[in-house]
Amino acid sequence: MNQNPNISNRSAKAAASDIADDIDASDVTTSKTPDISVIIPAYNEQESLPALFAKLDNFTQTVDFSIQFVFVDDGSTDDTAYYIARHPLDRADTKLVTLSRNFGAHAALRAGILQADSDLCMFYSVDMPEPVEDIAAFYLKLSRGSDLVYSKRLGYRGSLGSKIYNKLVKRFVGLGFPVEGIIGVAFSRKIKRELNNNVESNSSIYFQIFSLGFKSQSIDVEYKQRQVGDSKWSLRSKIKLFIDSFVMFSYAPIRAISVIGIALALIGFIWALIILISKLVNPAQIEAGWPTLLGLLLIGFGVTNFSLGIIAEYLVRTLDAARRRPAFVIDTITDAPAADTANVIDISIPTADAPSTSHDNQQPVNAADS
Repeated sequence: MNQNPNISNRSAKAAASDIADDIDASDVTTSKTPDISVIIPAYNEQESLPALFAKLDNFTQTVDFSIQFVFVDDGSTDDTAYYIARHPLDRADTKLVTLSRNFGAHAALRAGILQADSDLCMFYSVDMPEPVEDIAAFYLKLSRGSDLVYSKRLGYRGSLGSKIYNKLVKRFVGLGFPVEGIIGVAFSRKIKRELNNNVESNSSIYFQIFSLGFKSQSIDVEYKQRQVGDSKWSLRSKIKLFIDSFVMFSYAPIRAISVIGIALALIGFIWALIILISKLVNPAQIEAGWPTLLGLLLIGFGVTNFSLGIIAEYLVRTLDAARRRPAFVIDTITDAPAADTANVIDISIPTADAPSTSHDNQQPVNAADS
């Protein structure tokens, strides 16, 4: 599975074009619908892919159900997309979805759900934080009727910030989201349908899944540290997720503003009353001075600006929804059937973007599908 050393910074579109040149249209075959689609977002992960593909190849040799791996290249600038396009798995179908630019991991997952062929979907990470063999455990739970299955992280020693974040989510967001955090998530066609019908921008897809209210089951999974490459989960991404989590799924910030406003108003009223009484009882004790006034102004303006910033976060998301901009834009799609069942690769390059975050273009849902 070594990369061609003569290839550098090849996009998925270029890789798809190269492969398509070698394919006769009459040779393209269509495989059956897979039992489960495993969605794997990737951003500049060419160093991690050889180990991942080796694990997936070994794993798929041992299962008796069909798997489709949907790789979503989130605007990588290295050979991530080219490697995926050139390395089909022996016993599992792969699909490469290339986004036009970097939209973020959660948007990439939404793109993968949209393009997944199976009714059952699962999220997995390139850095393999849990054994690939756990895919079978997730599928078993779903095949027995579960709508939502997630993995609890055992042995995870997160940072202080991560622990505080999880506790705040548990306290203010709720939704049944585990305080230990999760690694993998798998869900049924009911949840898949809702996610495709409600594609949210600037939102946590994990919280959206839990907010739907379907009964969930957990699987204990031993957390594994990344062995190859560096995490692409930057501080900026973490801060954005923190803001998205509370603004999109909790009214706590707005309510906090109201509580702070009421508290400051009471403090100001009590302070004014104390000053008035002191002035009447002992006028000489109260001296006029600008430090007190300046302190009050600084506190007042600080709280006001903080409050306006929180309100602005809600307004920005309302503006995004009104603009109906897509949460992601798909550049190319490359289908690669399992090597053992097909010797050719089907290439399709759509022109349609992701569905709008508005509900105007949704298709009616048949109650029988529930």
